[in-house]
Amino acid sequence: MANLSIHGNIGRAPELRQAGASQVLSFSVADKGFVYSKTGDAPPQWYDVEVWGREAERLSTVLAKGSSVVVYGQLIQRPYAKKDGTPGLALDVKAHAIEFAGRKADAAAAATASFGEVPF
Repeated sequence: MANLSIHGNIGRAPELRQAGASQVLSFSVADKGFVYSKTGDAPPQWYDVEVWGREAERLSTVLAKGSSVVVYGQLIQRPYAKKDGTPGLALDVKAHAIEFAGRKADAAAAATASFGEVPF
């Protein structure tokens, strides 16, 4: 499997759900970096991201639609049928780390929510 990093904005509000004994947080990220187009107006590449376990619960309180994040994880390609019946390829990411790339206030809120009070 391929590991990658994605810098983009959350496009679909994060959804926390129970999956057996663990929790999973699902959301989508749009990455517009490194897209080449002669017109300069290329569409973003969308990724469906999943975070599992305790991190899922912690991040569900601070991530929101529009948040700027960097996602590190394992790329999984999944074939599917589009609405018109043609084959498509979905890009899923099983995240192992997420960094906040937005405003300082967002990062401070995330640090407090994920790790408790700052010790200094």
